[in-house]
Amino acid sequence: MAMRAIDLHSINRWEASFLREEVDGYFTHGIECTPGATVLDVGANIGVFSAAVYERLDGDVRIYAFEPMPPLHATLERNAREFFNGRLTALPYGLASRDDELDFSYIPAATIFSSSSRDQGNIEDERRRVTASVVEGIRQGGLGPALRRVPASILTFLIGRKLRVLRQLETHRVKVRPLSSVLDEQGIDHIDLLKVDVEGAELEVLRGIEERHWPLVRQAVVEVEGWQQNRDTVCEVLLTHGFKVSTEQNSVQRAGDIGMVFAVRP
Repeated sequence: MAMRAIDLHSINRWEASFLREEVDGYFTHGIECTPGATVLDVGANIGVFSAAVYERLDGDVRIYAFEPMPPLHATLERNAREFFNGRLTALPYGLASRDDELDFSYIPAATIFSSSSRDQGNIEDERRRVTASVVEGIRQGGLGPALRRVPASILTFLIGRKLRVLRQLETHRVKVRPLSSVLDEQGIDHIDLLKVDVEGAELEVLRGIEERHWPLVRQAVVEVEGWQQNRDTVCEVLLTHGFKVSTEQNSVQRAGDIGMVFAVRP
């Protein structure tokens, strides 16, 4: 019997609920976690994925959670202190192919869309993409049967208006590091699960793993943005390093041009 769901501190309640809904989608295609696992949560936000893993394993887990956005990291750290019994290390930087400082756009009203690849120049395209994804989710019954009957054009208009909050960006200068130097520094000698959800910087994260460290990674789940453009490259990196790879994209993800890549050792 897994422990009950942790009621995390959050910046926006709806996001915590939304992320909760997504979590089970990571544990398919042969991905599993057993007690005593070491898990890396890259793009941790407030720690929803970490909490799900902690609950599944009744607290018998070691989690390293990466979150570079200062307001999110502060919330993640508070959650780590109050709910994880010393099992979660909240790291205040992102991962990339090399040490760097980057400008990240932070969206207070929708922190899950904060990213180094969004800015005032492309936020309107992003808003259209997110709107399409939300509309498809509603049409699949995501918010109950009544809304499924509302015409897509009206849903698109209403949600597009609601998502004007995406225009309210703050810019934060944040630190990114290659994963290999973090593994050395933290003394991490195996990774039972590497979860990557970094809003478009997935390849950067994978490129920060040196050849000597790839054998330490037993499983990986990567959410890929720009699916059409990036899916094959992400799969190629994982195949090259000896993983059996599966992909998945539901209709909601298709509308947002994102998808999931699952990698396990055969």
